[in-house]
Amino acid sequence: MKKSLFALAAVGAFAGAAQAQSSVTVYGVIDAGAAVSNITYGTGGGSTAKQNVLGGYYSATGTGQEAGSRLGFRGTEDVGGGTRVGFTYEVGLTYTNAQDRTITPASTDNTTATATSLFGSVRQAFASIGNSKFGELRIGDQDSLAKNLGGFYDPTKEALTTGAASLYQQGATTRFGQAAIYQAPTMAGVTIRAMYANDGSTYGNTGATQVATLGNAWSLSGKFDQGPLSIGAVYESRLQFAASAGTYSNQVAVLPNLTTATTYSSVNTTIVGANYNFGMITPMLQYYTVKYNNPNNPTLAGGLNGVQFGGTANVTPTVQLVASYISGKITNNGSDLYNTAGFQAQVNYALSKRSRLYGIYGQTTWASQRQSTTADVKAQNYGVGLLHTF
Repeated sequence: MKKSLFALAAVGAFAGAAQAQSSVTVYGVIDAGAAVSNITYGTGGGSTAKQNVLGGYYSATGTGQEAGSRLGFRGTEDVGGGTRVGFTYEVGLTYTNAQDRTITPASTDNTTATATSLFGSVRQAFASIGNSKFGELRIGDQDSLAKNLGGFYDPTKEALTTGAASLYQQGATTRFGQAAIYQAPTMAGVTIRAMYANDGSTYGNTGATQVATLGNAWSLSGKFDQGPLSIGAVYESRLQFAASAGTYSNQVAVLPNLTTATTYSSVNTTIVGANYNFGMITPMLQYYTVKYNNPNNPTLAGGLNGVQFGGTANVTPTVQLVASYISGKITNNGSDLYNTAGFQAQVNYALSKRSRLYGIYGQTTWASQRQSTTADVKAQNYGVGLLHTF
């Protein structure tokens, strides 16, 4: 909602910043529900891990079941000559923790309150300057271009429930903390964006040791929108990137470097996607590939790739169906490590423009191609929830 300067002056800590803006928006998402998670893994699927969730899955960037809950502030100011400056500051909202409001009733009860902090990690925090002729520059903590483009062509919009979204996001960097993103003016429906992100680590010649830069990244994306058609692509390269082996319930099933933490010379991601809005139905398609390059030790190198397709269907003005399926593989040192598959199905019921009820089911499988060193893993989530935006 847009706040007047008079109203914003009452918001103590933000009053000074607000008064310098020509407009400030307060926005956010609250997502809560009930869910069940079931994971089978190990030799012959002999191990099972289950979890019941009331509220939402917890993460540092916001508790939620379909989407991470968040609170944000966005401001813009027209400084003349067609130029505008602005800011965005967005943090996760957390509300899930075991017994987070326990009160000790007597001295003989040693129960300790373990309250969760209201705010999680920063999701986005950047300043911007833009002009209709020259484009816009943003500097600060921002979503990666790969996340933005992949999420746009994902029917479930990166739902937290396991499934198709879980696979194309394996090992992804969703946000970069020290990033500069430039967006060129849209011309003939084409929008070009470029990003450079700095890790901030120390480098140079320290005595006899030459210390290299670590974790810097760059990416480039392009998107064409014309009427109901949208086509986009993004390329991202993370340089000298350190990654631990990904696991799912103690089973290696995410990254191709098996059980060893590895510093890659580069991790290169490519995503190409498209959708077409027919009105009632919007089909979506995207292909992704990730290369983990490690010339010093090819046994810890490899890649991910897959194809995702699905869509949304507006059955009535208040009922929407969403479905997505993905199939792919994980390779290690030139041979298959896992065949992967995931799907998600969801129904949304709109209570208003800002609130909806939903039911969602997702499943992800990693079928091992090396039974001597790895085992099959299957994860399932299902639940219902209420999502409110403001």
